[in-house]
Amino acid sequence: MKAGDSRLTEGAVAAANSSPRRPIWVKLLLAFLAVAGLMVAFAFAAISELRTANDRAKELVQDQRIIEHIHDLQLNLQRGMLRGRVYLYSSEPAAALRVALDDYRNWIRRTQYVAADAIREMPRAADADGLGPELASEIRTEVSEIKDLGLSIAARFEDGDIAGARETFETRLVEQVETLDRLLQTKSFRVRDRMNLRSRTNDAAYRSARNLVMSASGFAVFLALSLGLLISASIIRPLNRVRAALREVAGGNFAARADIVTRDELGELARSANRMTEQLGTLYEEVETQRSELEKWNLTLEGQVRAQVEEIGRTNRLRRFLPAQVADMIVDAPDEDDVLRTRRAEITVLFADLRGFTAFAASATPDQVVAALNTFHGTCGPLVEASGGTLERFLGDGLMVLFGAPVAMEDAAQRAVELAAEIRSAVGRAMLPFSAGAEAHGLGVGIGIGTGAATLGRIGFEGRLDYSAIGPAPNLAARLCDMAEAGQVLISHATAWQVECDLKPAGPFNLKGIGHSVPAFELADPTVPGSAAPSG
Repeated sequence: MKAGDSRLTEGAVAAANSSPRRPIWVKLLLAFLAVAGLMVAFAFAAISELRTANDRAKELVQDQRIIEHIHDLQLNLQRGMLRGRVYLYSSEPAAALRVALDDYRNWIRRTQYVAADAIREMPRAADADGLGPELASEIRTEVSEIKDLGLSIAARFEDGDIAGARETFETRLVEQVETLDRLLQTKSFRVRDRMNLRSRTNDAAYRSARNLVMSASGFAVFLALSLGLLISASIIRPLNRVRAALREVAGGNFAARADIVTRDELGELARSANRMTEQLGTLYEEVETQRSELEKWNLTLEGQVRAQVEEIGRTNRLRRFLPAQVADMIVDAPDEDDVLRTRRAEITVLFADLRGFTAFAASATPDQVVAALNTFHGTCGPLVEASGGTLERFLGDGLMVLFGAPVAMEDAAQRAVELAAEIRSAVGRAMLPFSAGAEAHGLGVGIGIGTGAATLGRIGFEGRLDYSAIGPAPNLAARLCDMAEAGQVLISHATAWQVECDLKPAGPFNLKGIGHSVPAFELADPTVPGSAAPSG
């Protein structure tokens, strides 16, 4: 915007501020009052005609209801006469006649109800057509006579006077019903004549009111359109200026302004938009500054997230084969590779194998085989975690546990022996549901424990790495496990020297791959009498 235009606009705004205020709602209100006043004037002229037509419509509805009730009463009388003849001239058994009698009496009661409904619709004041209290009194008298005759006929029939009942029905009752029917037919014709007259009068009044309303509506629409064009022109032009200014602001030109000098709401809108645009320019500069700072923070945050993801992945890899506390200790260590590096150390190794499982699997169902394996591993797994041992692997119907690797522990042998005792006891109880197979095939756990040197490290490929132990200690434990019978725990000589428990000599054994006779010890079972021995 040029400087001269800015000064001109400021002068115009000052002049507009000093002039009297003319809000838009005042203009709209005046136009509305003009149109509404015209509509009210014409509406009052049509209201009287509409009220008269409404009264006639109500009278038509009342006449229609009178006709409906009269028709119901006539139809009920016709049905009753048919039922009476069926009742009086039927040759059905006595049980069927009692049902017909009940139906006949129900017709008498219904005639009273229908007549009462018709009487309630009659006008209370007497009229020229005789459809008021006079007709109601006649209907009430005739229905009362029909009721008395009907009950008298039923009583005679029950007393055995069938001929008298039929005579009364065919003479007096039929005559009474025909009299009432003629009366109702005559009054029905009168009501229809009156309805036709009222309908013609109502149509004429409706046409008159419709023409008046349509004329008034047409003139009011013309006046409203004329006033609407004048008022809309004074609103649309300022709005277009505001819209043009806002379009420039949306394009990034925060110096755009809407030059509207009126004192109404549109002028206030333009001034508010100008103030908003000025504030948006200031905020835009602040946002640009914050955006550059946010980019720097994002770079720092990405590095932190990447490091945390690597830390989580590292922890998950370790927990695949280490107890939770050992995995956490390794994660907290400065260098994971240093803890899991390949090295040689003295450790204690425990092998456990489910004895008799091969024969059990050959004779049991697949579901029983899988259930037995899941029970075995589900029993041993939590015990291994609680002991602090490293579950090196599951071996189908067996398992291998390391103590003292990858983290050294002073009481590795003692923990291994205690774990063996717990596994022997727990597995013995867990296998009870499979007692049939256990009794036939000696299903039970055999355990071997060896202590000595082993080579430790990660073995596998990039997609799968396991922490494993190779050497004399694992071999000795595996061979002792092979020699152990169900419920027997065999431990090496080196292990026996490091534990405090009840042991008894076992062996010596000629173990495959060892090359010489190997002495061993058996862990006493306190549940078996006489199995305890002095500590070795």
